[in-house]
Amino acid sequence: MKAQELLQQYAANRKDFQNQNLSEIDLSHENLSEINFSHADLGRTDLSYVNLSLAKMVWTDLNRANLQQANLMQVDLCRGILLRADLRAANLTQANLSNTQFYLANLESANLSQANLIEASLEEAYLSQADLRKANLYKALFKGSKCTAANFERANLSRANGQEANFSQAHLQQADLEKAKFTQTILHEANLTEANLVEANLSYADLTKAILAKAQLELAKLVHANLSGADLTEASLFKANLTGAILKSATLNRTDLRGANFENTHLEGVDFSTCRVKGTLFTDALGLTTQQQQWLIANGALNLTLPPLS
Repeated sequence: MKAQELLQQYAANRKDFQNQNLSEIDLSHENLSEINFSHADLGRTDLSYVNLSLAKMVWTDLNRANLQQANLMQVDLCRGILLRADLRAANLTQANLSNTQFYLANLESANLSQANLIEASLEEAYLSQADLRKANLYKALFKGSKCTAANFERANLSRANGQEANFSQAHLQQADLEKAKFTQTILHEANLTEANLVEANLSYADLTKAILAKAQLELAKLVHANLSGADLTEASLFKANLTGAILKSATLNRTDLRGANFENTHLEGVDFSTCRVKGTLFTDALGLTTQQQQWLIANGALNLTLPPLS
């Protein structure tokens, strides 16, 4: 079907275009709200600046489509396929994007606030400065994606997979990352204030200069993570595993470290004097002064050996 034919039929109040082959046509700047493109082929179609609000696009093929600055508010794109699609500055507020494929898609500065992205695949997608506030990203796949300076405030990222992704300077305040897998993830200067990271796996992650104030890191895995310069003020690391982690000059102010494992950690420049350390393991920890070790032992820390008196 050609663009002119579709537009004439839409103007005549036809809105059902399911299963149509609409690839490589130009529909830019058109008003197609509430249209039904489910199961249609819109690959390489120009949909830039188009109004597709409230459209139904279940299982729609949008591979390499141009959706730059498109209005996709409350669109149903469940199980859509948007490989290498251009969605820069698109409005996807409250859209249903569950199980949708965004592999290598460009979502720079897109608005995905309150969108449903349950089990969506954003693998190697570009999400720099995108707005995902209050989005539901349960079990979403971010592996290798670029989310620099993206906004995930109060988003649900529980059980999400952000392995090897770049979340540097991302906003994750009060986000839910319970049991998320963020191994080898870059979170440099990310803001995770009051984030839920219970049982999250952050092994080998770059958390340098990250803000983790009041974050919940109970039972989290931070094996060989780099937390140099991170702010962990009033955070809870109860029974967290920090084996081999680097915490040089990290701020641990009123931080709960009870039962945590600091084996082989680098702790140069860290002040524990306001922390709770009962049952915390410091086996072969590096960078502790004799005075610090004495204080830690007196406050219930374990596996510390003071140097012999000269």
